Amino acid sequence: MKIQQFIKSLNNTEIGKGGTHESYVLVSKKVENIGNIFDPANQHPTFINLKNGGILDSVHITSGREFRINGLGDFYRNNNVNAGDEIVFERQDDGIKTEFFINLNTKENSIIFQKNSRGFEVLNPDRLDLLMSANRYQDEVSYNGRSGLFVIQFIESAKKRSDSPDETDFYSISFNGQDILNDLKSNEYLELSNSITNKILKKVVVWQSYEFNL
Repeated sequence: MKIQQFIKSLNNTEIGKGGTHESYVLVSKKVENIGNIFDPANQHPTFINLKNGGILDSVHITSGREFRINGLGDFYRNNNVNAGDEIVFERQDDGIKTEFFINLNTKENSIIFQKNSRGFEVLNPDRLDLLMSANRYQDEVSYNGRSGLFVIQFIESAKKRSDSPDETDFYSISFNGQDILNDLKSNEYLELSNSITNKILKKVVVWQSYEFNL
């Protein structure tokens, strides 16, 4: 049995909360085996939903300038998908038949931040709003193997670009008094795992790809 997996941490644009209101997964050009998972014979695969055993047959692939996995709107809505949740695509080949599976790793206790030149944007602001007091929140967290004080502070509301229809809230984030904006490259993500017993701040691994034989 040959198994191939592609796992993607989702952002607001992909789940339909961006300006285009589309529902898809954008695949980085660095994912070398994506054309093996969705080969020319499987551009409109039927997925078995591992969440409920149901069938998802709306997915279709487009490639060219961008490689997209489209047709995920119902899956996102039915599973109340949020930014930071991980979608899992899996292909299984046993030499006789090929099957596709879809799953979701939800991050209910996570807050996702994306770096911008103005500061950090919060991709699930409703979760942060529950923690903020007077435009500020702080707590003890683990970051890069060290424990310390995490502080997030509201900076401003501004348009990302001159043609942006709405303003975005931007925040500063510090760890032990040091601004960590320069720890990340442009548009990279941070995740704050905000469970009661385990608070961890870490960079998000946006995608993962695996291939193995059983």
